[in-house]
Amino acid sequence: MSRTVRVAASAATMWLAVFVVAPVVVLLARNLKASDFSRVLTNDVTWKVVWFSTWQSILSTGATFVLAMPITWLIGRYHFLGRRTLRAVATIGFLLPSVVVAAAFLAVLPRSLHYSVFAVVLAHAYFNLAVVVRVVGTRLESLDSRLDEAAWSLGASPARTIATITWPLIRGSMASAAAVTFLYCFTSYAVVRVLGGPGRNTIESDIALRAFGIGDVSAASVLALVQAAVIVGVVVLLRRAAGREATLLRTAAQLAPMPPRVRWVALLVSLITTTFVVTPLLAVFWRSIRVGDSVTLEAWSTVIDESLLGSIMSSLRTAVVTALLGVALAGAASLAIVRSATLGRTLDTFTMLPLAISPVTLGLGFVVTFDQSWYDWRGMWWFVATAHAVVAFPLIVRVLVPAWRAIPPRLSEAATVLGAGEVRRLIDIDLRLLRRAFVAGLGLAVAVSLGEFGAASLLSRRGAETMPVAIARLLERTGDLVRAQAFVLSSLLIVSCAATLFVVEISLGRQGDVAHH
Repeated sequence: MSRTVRVAASAATMWLAVFVVAPVVVLLARNLKASDFSRVLTNDVTWKVVWFSTWQSILSTGATFVLAMPITWLIGRYHFLGRRTLRAVATIGFLLPSVVVAAAFLAVLPRSLHYSVFAVVLAHAYFNLAVVVRVVGTRLESLDSRLDEAAWSLGASPARTIATITWPLIRGSMASAAAVTFLYCFTSYAVVRVLGGPGRNTIESDIALRAFGIGDVSAASVLALVQAAVIVGVVVLLRRAAGREATLLRTAAQLAPMPPRVRWVALLVSLITTTFVVTPLLAVFWRSIRVGDSVTLEAWSTVIDESLLGSIMSSLRTAVVTALLGVALAGAASLAIVRSATLGRTLDTFTMLPLAISPVTLGLGFVVTFDQSWYDWRGMWWFVATAHAVVAFPLIVRVLVPAWRAIPPRLSEAATVLGAGEVRRLIDIDLRLLRRAFVAGLGLAVAVSLGEFGAASLLSRRGAETMPVAIARLLERTGDLVRAQAFVLSSLLIVSCAATLFVVEISLGRQGDVAHH
C-alpha cells in the first residue's frame, strides 16, 4: 500500500471516527442506563409512537405503489416518444427537500386536510414515487419483450404471463423498492412535523421532541436505538431481496413499441402522473405571491429586506462548506477503496455507516458530544456544515468510486514507465479525468445540504438557521404574510435544488467519456 493511499485511508477513517462513531458512542454512554430502557419501553406513549410509525409507513408504501406502478410499467415495458422526459418528471419529488414537499401539500390541499394522516401518506407517496420508478422500472427494462411474445404464442393470457414470467423476475426489485420506501416513511421527520400536527409523531420526530422539547435525552437515546434496530433489520431484508434477484436470468433489454390499444391508457396515466407531480410545485409558487385574497409580491420583498435573507445566506454558506469538505473527504476515501485490495472492502463498508444513523440522531449526538472545553463547537457557523458533510459523505463516495474504477489502468502504467511519481500520476491523470465526477459530487453535496432538515433543525441557531428550518418555523406560525414567506423560501429551494441536480445529471451523463480517454 502506497503512502498516499495510507494517508487518504487514515483521513477518511479519522473523519468517520470523530464525527460519526464518537457522537453515537458518547450519546449512548452518557445518557443510557438500564432503568431508561424499562422506563421508555414500558411506556404506552412509546408504543403508540412506534405503532403510528409502522402503520403509516405500511399505508404510505402501499399508496406509493398504487400511484407508481402504472407509470413504472409504462416506462419499463414500452418505447415511446417522451419516455425519458416522463421518467424525469416522475423523479422530481424525490429530489426535493422533504420540508418543501410538506409545504407543497399544505399549498395544494384544502384546509380540512391539513395536519391529517391523509396529507402525510400522500406526501410520502409523492416523495417516494421515484423509488419505485427507478428500482422496479430499471428491472422491467432489463426483461426481453420476446419472453412475453413467446408466452402469448403458446396461448397464455396477459394475466398468466405476468404471473408466471414477469412477476418472478421483478419480485426482488419490488421487495427492494418496498423496503426502501418503508424505511423513508418510517424515519420521516419533516413531513410528519409539518403535516402530521402536534398529536402525531414518528420515532424520528419523537426523538427530537423528547430531547429538545422536554429535555429527556435518555428517552431519546433509547428511541434512537430502537429506530437503528429497525433500520438494520430492513437493510438486511433489502440485501437479501437484492441477492435473490441477482441469481435470476438477465436478458438483454429490448423495449417493445407501444401497441395502439395501449396508447390511450398510456396518455391517461402520463397525464395523471404529471398532474400529481407538477400541481403541488405550481401551488407553492402561487402561494408565494398570494397574501390573503390579494396577488402581491410583498412576501418576496420581505425576503430581500428582512431577516429571511439571513437564512438564505446561511444555507448558501453551509452548502459551499459542505460541498468542499464532503468532496475532499469522499475523494480520499474513494482513492483508498479503489487502490487498496486489503483495506478497500473494509473501508467501503465503513463509509456506509452514516446511512444507518438518522439525521436527527446524528444532530443529537453532535449536541451532546461537542459541548465542552475547546471543542464546544455548537455555536460555530461551520458546525451545521460538518453534520451535512457526514450525511452527504456516503452518497459522494458512491459517485466517485465507480468513476475512479472506470479509469483505464494502462494510463497510470504508461506514466510510471515515463518516470511520473505517484502524486504526479494522481494529479495529472486521475484528478483530471475525474473532474466531472467531482463536479457531480459537489452538486450532490450542495443539494443534500440545501434540503437537509433533521440535523439542521437541532443544530441551527436563530439568526443563522438554514432555509428548511426557517420554512418549518414559518409554517408553524399564523398569518398570511408569514406563510407566504415560507412558500417564497420553498420556491427558492425548488429552483436551487433543480439547478444543482441538473448539474449532477449532466456531469454523470458525461462521465462515461472517461473510459474512452
